[in-house]
Amino acid sequence: MKLIKLQVTSYKLQANSGFMMLEILIGASIITASFLGVLTVFDRLTRASRQMVELTQADSLLEEGLEVARIWRDTDWVNLGDWPTGTEYYLVWSGSKWATSTTNIYLDGKFERKIKAVNVNRDNTTKDIVVSGGTVDANTKFVTATVAWSTSGATTIKTISAYFTNLFN
Repeated sequence: MKLIKLQVTSYKLQANSGFMMLEILIGASIITASFLGVLTVFDRLTRASRQMVELTQADSLLEEGLEVARIWRDTDWVNLGDWPTGTEYYLVWSGSKWATSTTNIYLDGKFERKIKAVNVNRDNTTKDIVVSGGTVDANTKFVTATVAWSTSGATTIKTISAYFTNLFN
């Protein structure tokens, strides 16, 4: 009789150990899936944070480009008014003042910033700014600053524009 009891006990241990292995396997799978989920969320948050930093830098560079144009306008209209219309320039800090260059310059090894000024036409009668026709207003320029950068194989381009008038003429 003891022999039969031993077989039942032995059978019972084998059934429990198999069930225990299954529980361990399921538990490990749940833990692994949870860990991978947390890593995925962390990766996406890191990517989003990096994109926000890039957008903030680009916005600052755009604003700085227009500020440089304002400085040139305020210092002497010739600095801005005599630009060949539509020519794109890259901004360079040359020791104590801003200068322009036609050579491509990458800021932080990533951002390409350029500015251009184009002539503005005004209607002869109303003096309103018009897209076509009218007369070129020598005391007004339309300035556009552009920043471009590459992320994950795609190029992002942001622009900002403003009209500048010769205030001190």
